[in-house]
Amino acid sequence: MSFSTRLWALVLLFAIAVLCLPAFAQDQSPPPILQWFESSYRTVEERTPDVFLAGYGFVWLPPPYRADQGNLSVGYDVYDRFDLGTPDRPTLYGTEDGLKSLARTLHRADISLHVDFVINHNGFSNLSTRDFARAGGYPGLALTLPNDIDGDFHSAFAQGVDYERLQNLIDIAHEKNHRFIRSPVDAGDARNIRAGTVPAFGRMANVPNPENRRFYADIGHNTIFLFDPRTGERGIPVHAFNIENPMAGDPVVENDTGYLMRNAQWLIQVVGVDGLRIDAAKHVQGFVLDYIDRSVYRQNPRKLLDGSHPDVFTYTEVYDANPAVLLPHVKKNINHADPGRIGGNRDTLDFKMYFSLKDNLEHKGQPDAWKRIKDAALDVSDDGLHNGSAGVTFTQNHDVFKPFELADVAQAYTLMMPGNTVVYFNGHEFGDNREFPKAGRDDALSVGRGSFLTRLVRARNTHGRGNYAERWDGTDGLFAFERQGSSLVLLSNRGDAGFDSRTLTNLSFRPGTLLVELSGNANDNSVNPVRGGGGRDIPQVIRVFREDGVSKANVRFQRPATTGNSGQFINHGRGVLVYGLATPQSNNGIELTNVAEVRAGKTNPTNNRENGTQRQADISVIREDSFEIRLRTQPVKLLGSNALRDVDADGDEALLRIDDGVDVNGNGKVDFTKPGTTEYAFEKFVTKHSPLLRGGGRGDGEFRQRVDTTKLAPGLHFLTVRAYRRQPPGSPAVFSDFKKVILIERAQ
Repeated sequence: MSFSTRLWALVLLFAIAVLCLPAFAQDQSPPPILQWFESSYRTVEERTPDVFLAGYGFVWLPPPYRADQGNLSVGYDVYDRFDLGTPDRPTLYGTEDGLKSLARTLHRADISLHVDFVINHNGFSNLSTRDFARAGGYPGLALTLPNDIDGDFHSAFAQGVDYERLQNLIDIAHEKNHRFIRSPVDAGDARNIRAGTVPAFGRMANVPNPENRRFYADIGHNTIFLFDPRTGERGIPVHAFNIENPMAGDPVVENDTGYLMRNAQWLIQVVGVDGLRIDAAKHVQGFVLDYIDRSVYRQNPRKLLDGSHPDVFTYTEVYDANPAVLLPHVKKNINHADPGRIGGNRDTLDFKMYFSLKDNLEHKGQPDAWKRIKDAALDVSDDGLHNGSAGVTFTQNHDVFKPFELADVAQAYTLMMPGNTVVYFNGHEFGDNREFPKAGRDDALSVGRGSFLTRLVRARNTHGRGNYAERWDGTDGLFAFERQGSSLVLLSNRGDAGFDSRTLTNLSFRPGTLLVELSGNANDNSVNPVRGGGGRDIPQVIRVFREDGVSKANVRFQRPATTGNSGQFINHGRGVLVYGLATPQSNNGIELTNVAEVRAGKTNPTNNRENGTQRQADISVIREDSFEIRLRTQPVKLLGSNALRDVDADGDEALLRIDDGVDVNGNGKVDFTKPGTTEYAFEKFVTKHSPLLRGGGRGDGEFRQRVDTTKLAPGLHFLTVRAYRRQPPGSPAVFSDFKKVILIERAQ
């Protein structure tokens, strides 16, 4: 079926789905979130090409604020929420301008920026800290007051999960209502929070400064009026920050929760943040999160190609495995048909899933591990389905002391399931001997030569659509599930070496369908070595067949260890195979003309710091007024064999995209503008468009597009060519992505 016919079929299916959504909606796996700690903003920006090539859709950074315990702190001990660093006094990570520049670069690559948002507490300094109170305490918050010795905070003797001091960090009392101008502008204003008089540790807080106007919204500027169904309030004015004239901000009186709300709005509107990971949310009262939802609702100024604005995404850290504790933190009730009604786009980190993975995959050979894992995800507690409706899964983070023995198996499970998931990377830029934060996945950005993890991320992005369906129940250390119509995932936690043969039934694939292994394990000599006869234990390609009226496949599960040809025990830990539909192939990938030079990335880091700081992506430099993009696809013969010919994989369409959507083909518009589709922000090839599957005939598989570089800004640009496999009507889109990073350096 041609691509245009498929699009019409999808439009028809969408129209039907509007009337009966549960029956037709397909589970989705958004690009994963890369949690990136221990790197400067400059390094993250310089390595944005690697993030792009790897396929992450979001980057989550640590708290950006000035820290209480000095500029080597990770940032959870907050001192000043509006001080993100200046050139003469940077934070550990850099400066406010550096974070803004990073946000712009990520956005150009269509990657969203998330930061850790700390609302439960400030730092370790308190009333007993010498001279701290006389120095004004914390900017924006009253350390003590004449009528309240603890000011905006809870007492050191307070008890209870919402009131106690977590790790001895001073705890904010959100329920108090002390009202001040908390970022004072005009000296002498009686409404100002009390200013410091004597510096402590070289700092003095809450001193009036006209420059503080930029931390306030401009009353009457782009104001919207909202209804809060939680409180019943109507006509709530929400004023915007004035980006063109920051000093037009109007100071207002607010309580401590209002101060936090203003900071959240400022991070979104002024700094360029798209999402907030809310730290220690278990330790704040529920109304606080509702007010944070209010502060970020409809506040993202980025405009999508259809004219809408993306919803700010928030997700909380609630250190608890009990769904009764976790689920109240999930609020997904934004109604775009009623934009005046405040809703939330809030989720929570899935600690229920994390603890199940840890308990069952920390060591190999745990009996009945998959029985306990398979229904542990929070989405099952939410609505009984494995559909990603609730919970952001993860397998490691900055607090975890050691990874699982079967970390690769756990990571594959979370990456190939529906819903949001996190991959954790530690850049080690500030030293290897820091106790906190903990080490992460070293292979998360290994795009130069590819890695097991980057291959999994790619498989998620190209084949992570289709409803979840269990295909093997895990009583024998084996577990299999299908993303219907796109991929089949085989997992093992066995403690012994070798493989296990099974026949999987009731597959959704048509008989005769070929599935190719995507994780790379079937072709990895350390996992699946070539045997004496020249073959391997695990096949690279499997074929679906029909028997007893249903589709079946004979498969071999790879155990997390194997036996080498000399009889040695090889403990690789990769009990993972991902089989997916074959997709279009190209020997050369994207070809570019008029490339002046290629600035090669460094693909062989020799230590942790190099692994974290050195760009691995190649960058093609273009200095001419135009260049041409070319993709040449070829008939797909898996393993080079005519017996494994897959005509549908030849592809019936290819599209191209530069950055987050540019009119590349010169027709006056971006061709595909519907957010949430695989075609969003892509363009049609018009210089030459000849898919191998072309209506009733065949083309030569070549796609070409001339690009006018005078229409592109100088600097980095991010190019994707997406070539689609031909799929039956109603099936999920499956494709190959070919990517390059280019640098425009035209003479001005």
